[in-house]
Amino acid sequence: MKTYISPIGFETTHVISLIVAHGIEKGDRIILLRPIASDSRADRAVDDIMDLTAKVDRTITVDVVPIDHRNFGAMMLSLMDMIASAAPPAVPAGGKVIVNLSGGPREILIALTAASMALSELVYKTANFSDIDRELREIELPHIARTLDKTAWQILRDLAGHEHTTLVEVATRTGASESTVSRQSAKLARLRAVEIVPAGRSKRITLTLSGRVLLKICECEA
Repeated sequence: MKTYISPIGFETTHVISLIVAHGIEKGDRIILLRPIASDSRADRAVDDIMDLTAKVDRTITVDVVPIDHRNFGAMMLSLMDMIASAAPPAVPAGGKVIVNLSGGPREILIALTAASMALSELVYKTANFSDIDRELREIELPHIARTLDKTAWQILRDLAGHEHTTLVEVATRTGASESTVSRQSAKLARLRAVEIVPAGRSKRITLTLSGRVLLKICECEA
């Protein structure tokens, strides 16, 4: 089973070129990402894709997902969830995720690119339809190695459930020593995964977007 994920705007060439290149068959799925605001031209583009797939096989699913472009972080994290849910082992039958990094609104395209790079090991193929020469090409996404200490992952998980907290409180909840939490938090701060600021005699620590992405990666790879 293949799952195609692609932004959709007013044109369908980039989507059609992708499914022609990689094939579309019974049980496959296409996820089209579009803004939450309605537009008749985008509606026609979606209808064209639905009509095409219906002629191939009516078991092919076309899902249209409205995306709120106003919060980049939330948009990226939701797209990471989408990729993870369509990839093995989430799909026991050995599903393949094929991402189209072209077409549609720029805001959605940028967030999808970032999400795909964060979970590159879950993406089977990535393609781009060039606006310059109108050719479809495969893109090799970089795999960014992530080697964090177990305590660092525990800190990220703890922070996800406690928006306002201190290093001392994190140490208490995780069961790690204050010195270990302080050292690992400093490493996370250098990665911009957390932000640490003085708060009286203590230090307050908060999770950043980078930290939420790292945590999401950990959850997807578990």
